This record gives sequence, structure tokens and C-alpha cells, in this order.
Amino acid sequence: MVTGNPGASARQTVLNNSLQKIHTSTRWYVLLGRQITDPLQRLSDAFVVFMVCLLLTDSLPVLNALGITLFLMSVPHFYRFRLSISVLDDLPRLLLVGTIAPFIVYPLLHPGAEVTDNAIFSLAIVGGLLLSKITVSVFLRIRRSQKPELLSRTLILGSGELARELTQNLVNSPKFGLHPVAVLHNEEEPGPGIPGVALQPLDSNLPDLIRRYRANTVIIAFGCYDDEKLLRVLRSCIREDAELYLIPRLPEYHNRDESTEMIGAIPLRHVSRAAFRSLTWFCKRPFDILVSGIALIALSPLLGMLSLLVKRDTPDAPVLFRQTRIGLDGAPFELLKFRTLTPADPNESDSQWNIAGDKRLRPLGAMMRKFSLDELPQIYNVFRGDMALVGPRPERPYFVDKFALEIPGYDARHRVPVGLTGWAAINGLRGDTSIKERVLYDNYYIENWSPWLDAKILMLTFIAVFKGSGG
Repeated sequence: MVTGNPGASARQTVLNNSLQKIHTSTRWYVLLGRQITDPLQRLSDAFVVFMVCLLLTDSLPVLNALGITLFLMSVPHFYRFRLSISVLDDLPRLLLVGTIAPFIVYPLLHPGAEVTDNAIFSLAIVGGLLLSKITVSVFLRIRRSQKPELLSRTLILGSGELARELTQNLVNSPKFGLHPVAVLHNEEEPGPGIPGVALQPLDSNLPDLIRRYRANTVIIAFGCYDDEKLLRVLRSCIREDAELYLIPRLPEYHNRDESTEMIGAIPLRHVSRAAFRSLTWFCKRPFDILVSGIALIALSPLLGMLSLLVKRDTPDAPVLFRQTRIGLDGAPFELLKFRTLTPADPNESDSQWNIAGDKRLRPLGAMMRKFSLDELPQIYNVFRGDMALVGPRPERPYFVDKFALEIPGYDARHRVPVGLTGWAAINGLRGDTSIKERVLYDNYYIENWSPWLDAKILMLTFIAVFKGSGG
């Protein structure tokens, strides 16, 4: 029997489940398979480009083919997974990119070539790419219609009229590549089901159902779900190996764009995979190790001087203040800081929210806090992997349990490593400020992460430190 703080028990359950998911969802073959979209079309285009270069160029055919292929691969959204296979939908983009690529690459490798030769070469490339697109599209259509076992097993969340119409469309039209295996609902009377598709109450969390039905795709068709519950559902399956689509709230008033698929008259909007499952995210940890290692060496004189000053100021207390904080997936770790005051009670710091204005704060401690110098030992936390340079700021277990019960979305902050600085922190949300607002900022950071956002936060942090914005 589990006794004690229910928040701590819930956090431990989250930790165990999340660690298990991490082990299964970060395999390299899964990662690469998700990142390389449209691999068949890429291979076909590369072959066609090589053959055109081999037939029409007198010299450097391999370099020509390599340059054009790399150009095609670098164009955003030129290769993308599509539910609806349509050559005509992709034709404008194909004609534009297919013409520009050889017009850029060919003159670079053949400086003295005539414009006519370049035009003929470009037309040949465009024609080859069009032939490649048609061939692959026909192949995929035949493959989807004749091999239903290769269709993507799909869960549909919602049992309203729109969800039933979508399910029926997918059952009748295997050309979309989706095979509905279950409709999930939270209603007492969900209405009639679709023959051959299970009608499953959402009586457990979505990740469990994804694994139970071996689903590769999840479509959110809404239903009797409030926004808060739906957000929890979306975030709960963010580490699962399933693509996520949702029907817009006003499907009849939705403009089609790069992220929209049409299943008959029903738009589906593709939800981008979490940034922390992208290839660029895997550069974050090596970058943290490199920068924190250099910083430890470069700042060692300052760290040594501060250590002497702290020891001289409070001779009877340790130089470093060590405190348990909660990190990635609810895992506890020991956070390091320079001591700025000595608590009367050893457990005081575990549940005291803020020490700003505390009369025991000596001048040295106040100065260190003002310029965030007391935080410098956390660079070692970053180096050894407890934290990242940028991420949600870590909190103590007492407050994590408290806020997790009181504030929606608080647990979602622990989807990524905690940070030495963060988006909420550089926007002034530290110390005695709104926790609800911090949660919004932290989750915004997680769901909109990019290397540039990290760089921006680091630059703003340097500015804040030099201004003395700590406290």
C-alpha cells in the first residue's frame, strides 16, 4: 500500500512511466525513420536526377547530380508525408523547385555553358522529377489498396457525427493510408459505431491505448472533452511513436496550408512532433557539455574567489548550499548554489518559498543574489547532466507536489530537462511571482523549442545578469 503524500506518489508513477517510454521511443532507427520523410520519393528523385545528369552532361555528372539532389533535399516541405497522394497538388512546387535547382547548380559546374544548354538541362530535370512523382504516386496507391496490412493503424478520439463521418471515409478509402482500429469516447451513450472498428471508452490514458491497439496514428476529433482535458491527453502521448492529427474546431472555416490534409471534405491538421524528439534536440546535450565545460574552466578564478569570500563571511557553514530539486520526468537531483545565508532549521529551505528581504541575508549574499553569482555552481549540475543550460527552472519536491495538485499543466514542465536559465526566468518570472504564469511560459518554451530560442534566452540571461536583475 502506498501511503504519504499523494502528489509524491503520482510524481513517482509519472517518473516510472516516462523513463520506460524514453527507453522505447529514442531508438535510433525510430528516430531516423521519423525524420526522413518520403524516403521512397527521395530515392526515386535521386536516381532520376543522376540518370539525367549522366545522359546530358559531358563532364562531372556525379557532382551535378549530387548538387541538384542536395538542393532538392534542402527545400522545406518539398519532401513530406502526405495522406492524400496527389501529383497535381504538388505540381506547382515541383515545377518551381525542379527548375531553380539545375539553373543554380549547372552554371556553377559549367561556367562556360550556353543558356540554351542550361534550359534544356533544366527541362529534362523537371520532366524526370515529374515522371518520378507519377511513378511513386501510382505505386503508393496500388500498395495501399492491395496491402491493407501496411496501412497505418489509427485511433480516432471522439464519437460525434464528424468523427463517424471521418471513420467511415477512412474505412471506405484505403488510398489515405489509414486504417481505423478504434474510436475512443468518454460518453455514456456514444451513438452507433462503425462495423469493423472498435468503440472503446477512454477508460485509461491514451498512451496505454496506443500501445494496446498498436496504433501509428491518432486523430483528435474532439467530442465531449473540455480544452484542459484535451491538452492533457495531447501531452500524455507526446513520446509515443504515433503521428498526431486533429480536426480544426471550425472545419468548414479552415484554410488549407502545409500542415492540412483533406479526408474528403474533412480537414486534418498535422501536429508537429515535439521538438525534443527532433534531430536538433539531440545536439542540445553535447552543446551543454561543451559550453559548461568551457565555462567551468574559464570561470574557475571567479568561482575560487567567491568560495573564499563565502567561507570568510560565514566560517562555520559550508561554502556550497545543497538542495534537492526535481528534474526531468520527476527525478530528484542535488542542486548546488553558493551559500547566501544559514537557515536556523536545516529543513527550512525545503518549504520556505522565498528568502528575498530576509534580514539574515548578509551584504555579500545580497550582492551575489542580485547578480545571480550564487547560481554559478549549477554550471557543474549542467556539466554532469542534472540540468541543461536552458529549460524550466527546477523546484523543490514540496512545491512540485503542491503545485502539481493546484495548477493545470505543472507536471508537463518536466517533459524536458530543467535549466540554469529559462524562458519564464528571463521574462521576470522568478522569486515571488505567479506560478500559473510560469507554467504557461515554460510549456510555451517546450512546445516551441528551437536552437535559436535557446540562444536567445542565453543572450537575454547575460544581459539580465549584468543589469543585476536577480534577487
